[in-house]
Amino acid sequence: MGSTGMLDIYDYLIGWTAYIAAGALCYIIFYRFTGTLRFKPLANTLRAILIAVMFTPWYVSAEDDLLAPAIIVMTLDLVTIGGTSFIRAMVPLTLSVLFAVIVALAGRILQKRFRGSSRNSH
Repeated sequence: MGSTGMLDIYDYLIGWTAYIAAGALCYIIFYRFTGTLRFKPLANTLRAILIAVMFTPWYVSAEDDLLAPAIIVMTLDLVTIGGTSFIRAMVPLTLSVLFAVIVALAGRILQKRFRGSSRNSH
């Protein structure tokens, strides 16, 4: 990220700040919509998947140290380069989604276990 590139560090940080702010707003709206679901484990799992998909970063190219959202890198690699190039961004995205689902379901299991033990102690 030298001064000869198209993007200097301040533009890069402003871009990420705008993306995170817009993503947070989208998450708040999605949170409100999924709040109407009666089956809370599904709502929490969908919320975790959205966070993982929106906020997982990955390298723009193999040579650069710039990061971008993995879903965008994957889509642009698929459209511009084609072939199987999109897999390099799909792997970390898939792993983060898997981890998010595991955390959401484990959180639900722990919540039920602690609620059950606190009811039995009273």
